[in-house]
Amino acid sequence: MILQELNRYYERLLADPERDVPARHWSVEKAAWELKLSRDGRLLGAYQLTAGTGKELRRFVSLRVPEHTTRSGTGMLPFFLCDNAAYLLGYDEKRGPDKLASAHALHEAVLGECDDEGAQAVLRFFEREDRDADLDEGVRSELAEGGGFAVFRLDGDRGRLHERPAVAAAWASYCDGQAAGEVVGQCAVTGEEGPLDRLFPQVTGVPGAQSAGASLVSFNLQSFESYGKSQAYNASVSEAAAFNAGSALRQLCADREHRVRIGETTVVFWADRPAPAEDLVMLGILDPDELDRAEDQNAVQEVRAALESMERGLPLAGVDTETRYFVLGLAPNAARLAVRFFETSTLGRMAENFGAYLRDVSMADVRARSLRTLLLQTAPMGSADQLPSTLVNGCIEAMLTGRAFPQALYYAVLSRMRSDHARRNSWDMGQRAALLKACLVRRARLGAENSNGEDGAARADEERSLDVDLDKKRANRGYVLGRLFAVMEHAQRSALGEVNATIRDRYIGAASTTPARVFPHLLHNTQNHLSKLRKFNPGLCVKFEKANDEIMAMLDGPALFPKTLDAEDQGEFFVGYHQQRVDLWKKHDDEADAAADAEDADDETETN
Repeated sequence: MILQELNRYYERLLADPERDVPARHWSVEKAAWELKLSRDGRLLGAYQLTAGTGKELRRFVSLRVPEHTTRSGTGMLPFFLCDNAAYLLGYDEKRGPDKLASAHALHEAVLGECDDEGAQAVLRFFEREDRDADLDEGVRSELAEGGGFAVFRLDGDRGRLHERPAVAAAWASYCDGQAAGEVVGQCAVTGEEGPLDRLFPQVTGVPGAQSAGASLVSFNLQSFESYGKSQAYNASVSEAAAFNAGSALRQLCADREHRVRIGETTVVFWADRPAPAEDLVMLGILDPDELDRAEDQNAVQEVRAALESMERGLPLAGVDTETRYFVLGLAPNAARLAVRFFETSTLGRMAENFGAYLRDVSMADVRARSLRTLLLQTAPMGSADQLPSTLVNGCIEAMLTGRAFPQALYYAVLSRMRSDHARRNSWDMGQRAALLKACLVRRARLGAENSNGEDGAARADEERSLDVDLDKKRANRGYVLGRLFAVMEHAQRSALGEVNATIRDRYIGAASTTPARVFPHLLHNTQNHLSKLRKFNPGLCVKFEKANDEIMAMLDGPALFPKTLDAEDQGEFFVGYHQQRVDLWKKHDDEADAAADAEDADDETETN
């Protein structure tokens, strides 16, 4: 199904006059050099091709050139009119003459019967022994060491040699002749009879894969082959369908408006019809941060309004919600691409699931909503390179389909909490609490939908009460202990000011797993902190005492503090801890503002 949809997508691109995409037997490659030829085949000069300026300077330009197929192994495979210096000039210490001879043979086979003056200039170029005699030694060295593809231009022409109509016609005729002798069979993608593809086109633009490209379809060992077929003949995909699918994937990977990268996973998406407005909405769903790079800011504002509508559960306006989208996740595996997931649904359905995701991760004092940003909390030092691809893939699927988040996400967040106590950045605690809340809420909601018993539904209703802000009536033991820990920390900070290590630095890991071991000791210390605070800020001391008594009243049972908390209660602990901290700081700020307003009013009265 993936190849079918990619094939249809590229056929639609070819039919669209506004899209400049290469047809069969052509491809878009990065050319770094231009070789200027005289009509007698002399190389008049070699010039670097660049694009952009300043920090955006690139020492190559993307050109539509005769198709580059896959180079593999130690064999020689020259490319027509666009190749590196090893093939075009023989600049290779080990196999230079052999590569030059193979390139000469290819160009002779393609252009031998073409009477175009540009074609004849190329043939004379390969026949000359002194073809590069006029080149400066420094340029020769750059060509040999710098690498990169080079293209030809005939002296006096505005266009490049491969763009001349007669040369392009000769290339098409040569390719058709080559296909005539290939293996013929029924294409598994289109169902039509035709030449089958031996090697699937290389896909470039996937981080982590080989720079020369990676293949979506490959059979590199005999154990993968069947019925005496070799390489991609086992897939039974026609050359036309393979070219379309490979070219479509290259286009998507190179287009920032249809591509998102999360860790090592590259996510591409496309629709079943031209849909620019819907594409921008889909980009906002997969990574809202990418909207900042869009050129049309008016359209971006409309998309942001649409995302807010999704969170409130309102229908989308101004877009076709019946547009079907295809979302493909790819990960590099040396010379191959691994398909991590493939999802297809209507925009309306995906928007509905994304709205549920936004509500699930919504958390007090947390602005980040992007899945990519939140998942960085599971990686050591917040490094995107350290994100496990299996975790990323499961979370994207959950976001798009409404399924449960992978259990690994929940335990990864708890592990990071025990490891660094969310002290690296000020926003770490809130984002991790948001992820824990999302896992708990979604698990409870899906459990209620699958439960036929009243007990299961009641437990689910209890879990659903996890809200964006602090819930003072929530009696879950982990949640209550997290609130208590936040009050203790705030009391310590208010009494002692900045200290080298707070109770959070020393005890939050143990408090969230084995409360009975640390909470009695922490309560004793809190009384000392309150005694000190009472001497210089009795009002704040009373506030903490009331909060402490209110929370302690919710702890009942023979054992006030349990010996251990299970994984679910540990998540509740951190959610309660964060929400209580936000509530305390919010009240503190409100009281400070009210005091400042009252002081200003007194000053104004005295002045009058």
